[in-house]
Amino acid sequence: MSLWLAVVVVYGVALFCLSLYSLNHAALALVFWRRRQRPRGDLPALIDPVVTIQLPLFNELYVAERVIRSACEVDYPRELLEIQVLDDSTDETLDLTRRLVRDYQARGVPIVHLHRDNRNGFKSGALAYGFERARGEFLAIFDADFVVPRDFLRRTLPHFADPTIGIVQTRWAYFNDNFSELTRATALALDGHFVVEQSARCWAGWFLNFNGTAGILRARAIAEAGGWQSDTITEDLDLSYRAQLAGWRAKYLPDVVCPSEIPADMHSLKAQQFRWTKGSQETARKILPRLWRAPLPASVKIEGTLHLLSSLAYPLLIVLTVLSPFVILAAGVDHLKIIWPISLYYLMAFSGTFFCYYTAARVLGGSWRQRIARFPLFLALSIGMSVHNARAALEGLIGKRSPFERTPKYRVTSQGKSRGGGRYRSRASWSVVAEFALSACSFSGFVLAIHYRQFGAVPFLLLFAFGYGMVGAYSVSHMRFASRKLHMIDGPAPEVVAA
Repeated sequence: MSLWLAVVVVYGVALFCLSLYSLNHAALALVFWRRRQRPRGDLPALIDPVVTIQLPLFNELYVAERVIRSACEVDYPRELLEIQVLDDSTDETLDLTRRLVRDYQARGVPIVHLHRDNRNGFKSGALAYGFERARGEFLAIFDADFVVPRDFLRRTLPHFADPTIGIVQTRWAYFNDNFSELTRATALALDGHFVVEQSARCWAGWFLNFNGTAGILRARAIAEAGGWQSDTITEDLDLSYRAQLAGWRAKYLPDVVCPSEIPADMHSLKAQQFRWTKGSQETARKILPRLWRAPLPASVKIEGTLHLLSSLAYPLLIVLTVLSPFVILAAGVDHLKIIWPISLYYLMAFSGTFFCYYTAARVLGGSWRQRIARFPLFLALSIGMSVHNARAALEGLIGKRSPFERTPKYRVTSQGKSRGGGRYRSRASWSVVAEFALSACSFSGFVLAIHYRQFGAVPFLLLFAFGYGMVGAYSVSHMRFASRKLHMIDGPAPEVVAA
């Protein structure tokens, strides 16, 4: 086998493996369309149980008051409600939350303040600490950058009348999706997950994940799953799979919508993506052997595997990027007739993912054409993030431990407003060097494609070059993002549309 042919074979294998994730997107979208209109049936009555709302916080000066206030205004009998502010803060946030809790207690709100002197286990440790002291039969969890809808408990608790339901997850909406092109592309990515993927997995009877916030769990399900554990940095994904392996079911409610904040600068987005990506691979390492040993249908095991290993798409993108110029050379120098078949396969691979995100945009309605028009931007962002996320995925698979890095929240809620409030800026990463290098690599492949008249590769090489360059440029320009002054506004919750 010639060297050129070996390069093409490795490239082809990587492209085939990457296409599996797109085919899975297509399968989930098909399940969504097939099952979406099926009647769900009336919910049986559920006598109001005792509920604990947990608000895990760590140095959330800009958003702590908003989430605490929304929790205290929830529509539920006060004698059956408990609110836990699980504040591990080490800055002024701690004084703020203590004062807020005292004020609400004076008004008769059943709220308590729990502070640990250490951060053992990070968020999972805080949740476990609160769980040991909670009196609720059900526990609703909201991160600091969310708002608790007033009717949240009224709309979620009835689903627990089914005694097999252990977890109910709701859909996210966004205060600041129109803040910038970066937040618009991120919102499109999240919509694909929350509108299509979660719904399809739920309706098909496959495992789905609790997303760590905007959900409610049965206390008994948490206990029987083994409780909150800190051996992964995605404690939510880990617990939800363990609970389902223990026989509990998870339910997704796309019509119950909780407003939240999207990371508005590249370094915050990278911090969030690194945690999600690495944690999913840590969970895969931990859970997949148990999943395949469990007496479950093959479809549940296959979908669960694709779900947990989805972050391996990022290392595959790096392989495709590095090998692309050599594949062009192989086609030009060795006269291999491969570029058009590869380009057609790329189109097929991307079409499954496009179908998924088109479905999400179409179902949400409104300005859906404008949202789906950003699909190329979303693809470019995903490609550009592959440097940072590939490292996270590989570290997770080999078991390299790292601390929990929070996502800074800046209470950015309107388009065009100044940002600011710099104390929580995420650290810049040296991945920016690799991002610009891979952008140059893809552009060199583009130049070679023009030279050798391999025009079928041109659109994809330009997409890769733009994606890496865009993420690198955002990373440089946002190095001072959080040192500017935040526009601190309350504003109404965004208008949301039922899926």
